[in-house]
Amino acid sequence: MEGKYFVKEHTLPIVKHEHVIFEFEDGLDLRYADVRKFGRMCLVEKKKIEEYEPIHKQGIEPIDDNLSGEYIYEHFKNKKIPIKSLLLDQTIIAGLGNIYADEVAYQAGVNPLKLGENISLVECKRIKDAAKDIIERAIEYGGTTIRSYTSSLGVTGSYQNYLKVHTKEGEKCLNCGTIIKKERVGGRSTYYCPKCQK
Repeated sequence: MEGKYFVKEHTLPIVKHEHVIFEFEDGLDLRYADVRKFGRMCLVEKKKIEEYEPIHKQGIEPIDDNLSGEYIYEHFKNKKIPIKSLLLDQTIIAGLGNIYADEVAYQAGVNPLKLGENISLVECKRIKDAAKDIIERAIEYGGTTIRSYTSSLGVTGSYQNYLKVHTKEGEKCLNCGTIIKKERVGGRSTYYCPKCQK
C-alpha cells in the first residue's frame, strides 16, 4: 500500500524499512522500502509467471477491455456479501483499493452496503464504466495521496482533490446535497450518499 522502490548508489547506507535490495553491476541498487510491511516479494521463473497462484488468481483490471458488466454480474450475483467488499476482492477486479471502491460505488450510483445477490446487470455495467473512468483519472493525476505516500522521486499524487465521497463524512453530496455517511463494511471505512446510492 505504501511500499516503494528507490534507485540508489550501492555505496549509500541501507536505511530503515529497505527490506529487499537488488544490486546491479553498474553500482546501482534497486531498493524496496515498505514501512507498513504489507508488500510481498517472490522470485518466479519468467516462463511460470502466469501459473504463479497470486498472479493466476488475480481478477481483471479496471482499464482492461476484458472487464465487462456481464463479468462483474456473474461474480457478484450469488454473493451474500456487501458490494463494497466485492469491489475490494482482488480476485474479481484487481487494483481497486478502499478509496477507489468508494468512488466507484458513488459514481455508479450503487449502495456499498447492498448485497451482491441483489445487484442488477445495469448496475454492474455502471460499476465497470465508473471503475475504468476513475482509475484512468487517478493514473492521470498520479494517484491519491491522503497520508504519507510519495513516489521514489518524492512526487505525491493529486487525485485526492477530486474525491467525491471518500473521507467526506458530514459534508454535502456534490450531486444532491444529502449529507455523506460513513459506515464500516468488512472492517473498512466506507463513505456514500444515502440518496444517490439507494
